[in-house]
Amino acid sequence: MKSIEITANSYAEALKQALEELGLDESQVEAEKIKESGLIRKKITVKVTQKVSGATLVNDFINGIIERMEIQCAATVEEKEDAFYVSLTGEDTGVLIGYRGDVLDSLQYLSLLILNKDNPQGKRLVIDGENYREKRISTLSRLAKKIAFRVAKNRKAEALEPMNPFERRIIHSALHDDRFVTTESHGEEPNRYVVIAPKKPSFDRERGERKDDRRPRSGHNGDRSSKPKSTAPSIANQQKPQENRNFNKTGVTRMKSYGGDMKKFF
Repeated sequence: MKSIEITANSYAEALKQALEELGLDESQVEAEKIKESGLIRKKITVKVTQKVSGATLVNDFINGIIERMEIQCAATVEEKEDAFYVSLTGEDTGVLIGYRGDVLDSLQYLSLLILNKDNPQGKRLVIDGENYREKRISTLSRLAKKIAFRVAKNRKAEALEPMNPFERRIIHSALHDDRFVTTESHGEEPNRYVVIAPKKPSFDRERGERKDDRRPRSGHNGDRSSKPKSTAPSIANQQKPQENRNFNKTGVTRMKSYGGDMKKFF
């Protein structure tokens, strides 16, 4: 971080000289008038300080920690539109990763506190070492799908071991669209864990049955018989004589035409 003090006849002149010496423009510095002297010919002293970017803050903080730990490692910071990405490389990178990334998460949390002092856009901060996070995502995603298959098969929930927030998010994300299981976090930090449980079958109110219990139906009007309905005429219809019905006739003869002696009904 560069800083310079310039004395000139006016504030504007002092600021102009300071920017020329620093090789910066006005948007990259902070300027303040610190002294004014002279009665007749006034002199203005201006202190101009280079602004520190978020990337510079993070870089100085992390590399400062590495230097004090006296380990063989270095941090490289890259600023993108959505976040600051920090890559750790070196022989002792594993020291900064720690057991299942616990040291890496702590370092990321502390670095984010430093970054928030000069992070008006609210960008995220991601610290990774030797592609540890990518490998961890792949490992936990496979584990989540393996356990989800067992849970769906046995219809019995299973609780995973305690995980940090980063790892729990991986489990939730891996099974977010799963049709057969659901995930929930339980417990308190630092022993918070994920439970993978089978989804309850949905209930069809119109049919009054579980959707999972439906079976293909054959026949017509709810007939569950597996035998197709016969289209042949019934025996009764086959044996019934086909009579020539003359609707112009009247009296008993007309009643007889409908199949029998109708006198017994009277």
